[in-house]
Amino acid sequence: MEPAAPPAKRSESLSAPSEFQKAFFKRMGSMQQFRMLFEHLPDTDFFAKDTEGRFVAIGEGMLRRIGATREEELLGVSDSTIHPPYVARAIRQDDLHVMQTRQPIIDRVEALYARTRAKDWFVTTKLPILDAHGEVIGVMGFVRPYHGGSGGGEDDEQLQKVVDHIHLHFRERLAVADLAQIAHLSERQLNRRFQKTYRMSTQEFIVRTRIQAASDELLATESSIAEVALNHGFYDQSAFTRQFRQHTGETPRTFRSRRRKTQRK
Repeated sequence: MEPAAPPAKRSESLSAPSEFQKAFFKRMGSMQQFRMLFEHLPDTDFFAKDTEGRFVAIGEGMLRRIGATREEELLGVSDSTIHPPYVARAIRQDDLHVMQTRQPIIDRVEALYARTRAKDWFVTTKLPILDAHGEVIGVMGFVRPYHGGSGGGEDDEQLQKVVDHIHLHFRERLAVADLAQIAHLSERQLNRRFQKTYRMSTQEFIVRTRIQAASDELLATESSIAEVALNHGFYDQSAFTRQFRQHTGETPRTFRSRRRKTQRK
């Protein structure tokens, strides 16, 4: 068996590992080479925006999620073009926080818009982009699907039991008090868990789950708006339309018409 090779010696001109690293990156040329690696990260989409919130780079997975075919379609475009107003505002607030404080946001669970659905759940990480002088010039990050608890122990398991129950029974009448019993928590404790993980109350999570499922049925079937409302836990068409508009920025009828036109393109 041959003896292990001795570790490579650092050049005497490189006074520290960081200098070695800087010298290598300086030789790399375009940093776009990293994109080839990012594109192959499983179930992970990347993005970068300038200080105005305009996209300067978007991964292929994110393009597919929002229904675009080429990156050029969204370069220079902001989130307000992609998401309902209140979702775009929340994203912008997070972007500004990262850029102003220079503090990253790590693994935040949030509902984001997808072209074929009203919303879906994702985990987002964001960091500031700095120029050669250390000034903030934008924000970059990763987005990946959220699949439930993050392995944080009993707290995650308790919340996940409630989330699973909501996903199975959202068409039925759901009381927060009953959901709290499933998790062996008080209603207040359960709401705090939902606020911490999803930035919304338990009741709001129920409504959003219903809206998401109703959006799928609007696109997949010819059911009337009233039928879709009753099938997804809303007591009448008026209540459904009001909640749907609040969460997507448009009525169910407009949503169905516009998305189907988009799908035919």
